[in-house]
Amino acid sequence: MKNLFLSKQYDFFYRTCKRVILLSDLVKSTPTDLKQVSVTIQTTLAKLKELQENQEDSIQSLLSSYDEQLHKIQENRKKIIAALNKLEQKTKQELKDTLTKLQAPLERDIDKCSTLQDELKQLGEAIHDIGDKNKQELSLIASIKCKEKIQQFEKYQKENFVEIKSSISFQPNNKIVEYLSKLSGLGMTLTEMQNQDKVIRMDRKSEYDVRTEGELKCYIRDICVLSSGQVLVTDQSTYKVKLLSQTYQVVSHCSVSDELNTEPMGICQITSSEFGIAVSPMGSHGDGFPPSKILFIKVNNSQLVKDRILEFQHYCNSIVYQKGDLFVTSGTALFKYKLSDTCTLVSKLHEDKSDTWTGRYYVGFVFIHKKCIIKSH
Repeated sequence: MKNLFLSKQYDFFYRTCKRVILLSDLVKSTPTDLKQVSVTIQTTLAKLKELQENQEDSIQSLLSSYDEQLHKIQENRKKIIAALNKLEQKTKQELKDTLTKLQAPLERDIDKCSTLQDELKQLGEAIHDIGDKNKQELSLIASIKCKEKIQQFEKYQKENFVEIKSSISFQPNNKIVEYLSKLSGLGMTLTEMQNQDKVIRMDRKSEYDVRTEGELKCYIRDICVLSSGQVLVTDQSTYKVKLLSQTYQVVSHCSVSDELNTEPMGICQITSSEFGIAVSPMGSHGDGFPPSKILFIKVNNSQLVKDRILEFQHYCNSIVYQKGDLFVTSGTALFKYKLSDTCTLVSKLHEDKSDTWTGRYYVGFVFIHKKCIIKSH
């Protein structure tokens, strides 16, 4: 019974196959190149790693854009609150002006009544004294004076006194609350898909003066943008690192020069608040020259604070930080370091000493709120 069942199974299996080939025969007819398979695996793994890294970079870029837009929302809220505060101050001032306007005539009436009261009291006392002394002439004069004061009061009362109780009321502009309550948010959240093949074109050009007081010139060597929209630049002509506001005004700066006349070169972001600046002897690079260094600066409440310094036995020109690795160019070579509390050399990736400067000219792109700043050297 069991053999019959297996026989039926095999019969069903073979009936579904158009052709049956033994594995031993297939090995003879099909060439197997394990070396090529291994190469293909390595190539595929490299592509997978590249794809993974690209997606990880996309996540970091997405998170950075999220933080940037979150900051923009907070700034927008501050502007709305500031506008409401301004409206409140204007309304309070208008209320105070109305009070002053209504209160002024009432105070004048009070002062006039007080003056007339004092004068009439004095005349009344004088009449009482005159009556006791039985002086007819003085009595006549006092009587005339009293009638004049009484007529003054009656005239003033007729012309100025209006017995109306004044009050002040405030009627809110309900349209403001109604408008705000109908809004779905402070703005719109948009999704932007970046196409790497899209051609970059020049939209417009704007120039800003980032010199501080007393500076005659400025040469920006490198630019780095913070998530807040502030901009960090290295100024070779003044040997300074400058922090610019979102409107490109200098809000903080610090000097990086020392007794070796070092000047700031490249700049890169390490963390959200820490940046590295390549600082090298002015006008010299290559073997035999004084060592360069990388100065780490932190941005704290829109102020630049110098932190640690790492020295290098070669010239430091431009620097880039990527996932714990620090890449440094010297003008003729490209070095890779592992960055932690110290900087450990991993390898020299490339070197060409055929000329003084063998690094190719470059163009740096810095994106600030969908705008592109291009700096060429």
